[in-house]
Amino acid sequence: MKHMGNLTVTTENVHDFPAVTEIYGHLTIEEGVVLTAPALTFVRGWVTLAKDALLTARNLGEINGWLTMTTGSKLESWHLTKAGEVFIEPAAELDAPKLVIVTALNLQRDAYVVLPELQVVARNLTLLPGASLFARALERVDMSITLRERARLDAPMLSHIGGYYDGDPTATLVAPKFVNA
Repeated sequence: MKHMGNLTVTTENVHDFPAVTEIYGHLTIEEGVVLTAPALTFVRGWVTLAKDALLTARNLGEINGWLTMTTGSKLESWHLTKAGEVFIEPAAELDAPKLVIVTALNLQRDAYVVLPELQVVARNLTLLPGASLFARALERVDMSITLRERARLDAPMLSHIGGYYDGDPTATLVAPKFVNA
């Protein structure tokens, strides 16, 4: 079933969408709401997870717009391969082991993310103070990388930065393929 337009999931309507397969609009899950959407494969717009929200959509393959994850939220999407701009706050959990490409990636202060299959950030990669990204397959960032105080980027396969690198002296960049080339 396709859902046309924006969809806000609340505690009152959380059980109304088990058969939704595609959303042509924005998906917002309100604070503390748990949505299980086993048939969902595609979201054309933004996905916003409010504080402590949980979205389990194991067959979700693409988010065409922004993915915003606030503190304590979690997205379980084992088939997600592509997302637009991704914004993650601390204590949010992105369980997307097959994510390969994002438009941009912004980790807020002290966020910790592991994306083992991420290969491409098509625009900017920004890690705010204390944020950590472990992306063992990351090969390219097509624009800039910004690492703030105590941020850590562990990307051993990184070989291309299309723009500038702005790294605080206390930040850590582990990218031997790029640095030693």
